[in-house]
Amino acid sequence: MDLVSIELGIAMLLLFVVPIVYAVTNQSRKEKKTIKKVEALCGSSAVKLTDSAIFHSLFIGIDKSSKTLVTSSVPVKEEQIDVFPLKEIKSCSLFKLEVPKAGQPKAKTIEKVAIELEFKDKHRQKHQIVFFDEELGLDPHQSTNQASQWVEEIKNFM
Repeated sequence: MDLVSIELGIAMLLLFVVPIVYAVTNQSRKEKKTIKKVEALCGSSAVKLTDSAIFHSLFIGIDKSSKTLVTSSVPVKEEQIDVFPLKEIKSCSLFKLEVPKAGQPKAKTIEKVAIELEFKDKHRQKHQIVFFDEELGLDPHQSTNQASQWVEEIKNFM
C-alpha cells in the first residue's frame, strides 16, 4: 500500500512537472534561435547582440560594441528587421498614449506604449518601437516598465 502511494505520487509529480520543464526549455530554445537568426540576417553589418529580449511579438536587441539597435517582429523575417546605429539617433523617449475611460473622466486607459526614436537627420521621420497597443502586448503597465528599461539602455549607449 505504501509503495503504491509513493509510485502514484511520483507519477502525479512527473505528470505536472514534465510539461512545465518542456515548455520552459522550448521557449528558451526559440529565443536562442531567434537571436541567432537576427544576428545572421544582420551579419553584413557585423552586429553581435549583447543584450536582447522578446516581448510577445517584438524582438529588440542592442550591440554595445558597435552601438547598434536592432528590432524585428517575431517570427523574424529579413524584410522586417530594423537596424538603427545609435550615433544617428538624436533622442529616445517613452511614448505613452492615455485616453480617459468612458464615464470616468479622471481614470485613464493606456492605449499605446512605444519607444520613440528621433533622428539627427531632420528629413527622417520619428520611428516608434511599439511594445503595447490593441494588437500587441497583454499588460500595458508591464509594457511601460519594459519600454522604460529599454529607453534607459539605449540612452546609456547614445
